[in-house]
Amino acid sequence: MKVSYWIATTAIIITFVTAFAIGYVTGQNGPLKSKKVINPENTWVDRETTSENLESTSNSKINTETTLALNSASKVFSTMDEVGAEVSRLLAMLVESPNHSHSTIKLYAILETLSVAQLMTLASMFEDEIDAKRNTLNKMIISLLIEKAPNKALAFAQEHISMPDFPYYLASIKAKIAEKNPELGFEFLNQMLGLSIEEIDLSKNTALIQVLAKADLKQLVSVLAEFKNMGVNLKNSMFGLSYGLKTDDDHLNLFNELRQLNDMSILSSVLMSWVKISPDAVFARLGDIENIIERKELSDTAFHYWMYNEPEAAADYHLANSSNKLKTIKDIMRTWPDAKASNAMNWLSAQNDIDVNRYKIDYLNDLSRTEPKFVQTHLDDINLNDDEIIDFYKRLYNGLNRKSSSDAEQFLNTLTFKDEIVEVAPAEGSTAEKVISTINEAFRKYFDFKYDKAFALAIADNGGYAYSYVVNKSSQNQANDLALSLCEQRRHKYNVVNQCRIYAEGDVTLFNLTL
Repeated sequence: MKVSYWIATTAIIITFVTAFAIGYVTGQNGPLKSKKVINPENTWVDRETTSENLESTSNSKINTETTLALNSASKVFSTMDEVGAEVSRLLAMLVESPNHSHSTIKLYAILETLSVAQLMTLASMFEDEIDAKRNTLNKMIISLLIEKAPNKALAFAQEHISMPDFPYYLASIKAKIAEKNPELGFEFLNQMLGLSIEEIDLSKNTALIQVLAKADLKQLVSVLAEFKNMGVNLKNSMFGLSYGLKTDDDHLNLFNELRQLNDMSILSSVLMSWVKISPDAVFARLGDIENIIERKELSDTAFHYWMYNEPEAAADYHLANSSNKLKTIKDIMRTWPDAKASNAMNWLSAQNDIDVNRYKIDYLNDLSRTEPKFVQTHLDDINLNDDEIIDFYKRLYNGLNRKSSSDAEQFLNTLTFKDEIVEVAPAEGSTAEKVISTINEAFRKYFDFKYDKAFALAIADNGGYAYSYVVNKSSQNQANDLALSLCEQRRHKYNVVNQCRIYAEGDVTLFNLTL
């Protein structure tokens, strides 16, 4: 195998080392179990293999470090004891300095030359070692088994890896094995059909399902249909199937195959990705659906995703194709992303054939809670009548007061009717406190999870709310998209007017939780 492959995996292994090194830096090295070489005729280091294509590495520093590491790893070992001693030394260095890439590359160069049987022997020699060294070595061995003997990698992991998030790590191993051997991947999935419905959690096997979709989509849909017939919920395991698809045909094929499962919730991720590259193709396909309810729900979902990414284009398209323009503008403004509020006001101003003052008032009124400073800067863009001016300014004052009491006071002092605003401005009630308490409780549970995750949230002024969070995703973008999608489904279900927004990326909240 090419050295460039191991260079690419170095960062991953360093992450594993870091995780298990905590608390073990001062651990002592235990004695290794002695094992003779299983195959004495094996050449320990293939100099041609370990030196080829070094020139392909663009980074000269990595190139130099790799060359030095490989040269130092080219020693010919006579016994497994000698191999074990050198591996133990390198593991100790990694535990002490997890970012020591030289040691990682050298260790991989040694392990790569071992046969499958010799890798198994090496693992047994470290059974009594400290967790940091043993787990780091076993993870490296697993990555090699996936390449050399994928049918043995999973059993090895189940026997030798012990960690709190093991089910997710085990699922990632299944996915990697499936990339090398899709038949094994389908075997893993079919084995789950023998479990009880309480034991089946397809959401932990999202990566495996993504791999199998690329390998044989029709076979995957057939297996998933069996899960659905058992009563297994599919929707949380299907997001991400469209990641990496580039063409209309690819999305159309995936959409048509998944639609056979008769579950609209699992089509959201396809629409999310598809509408980014060809909205016309999406709505043309949705227009062919005969079932009115299904067509409307999927069209609303696609519309929301398009509005999130390209609100002006989505708004123009839907207004041009609408038979009820006034209602359509209301729908457009209700789903316009807060982060692009200026674009919304500009778009409204461009609608010359419609009196947009009322729409601007309603839009700014809705923004008073989340973006009161923006509303304050656009007061000259609307004309309020005497009957609504007090209510409008009261709402704006409350929005400012939630974020900054000094800003609210400064704004109040500019008004000639400030006494009326203060007199009618309600205090925060118990309903708001209850909503915020509920959301905070959910966030505390979310906060305990690791890896790429996101928390999406929608709160209405009447106290209605919807939220969703996802964890253990392959990227932050995937986590954001999935959290938003699930939140939107719940928002529509419970008739929460305001759209979902990302409340937290990882452990970092993006706005203050107020009502």
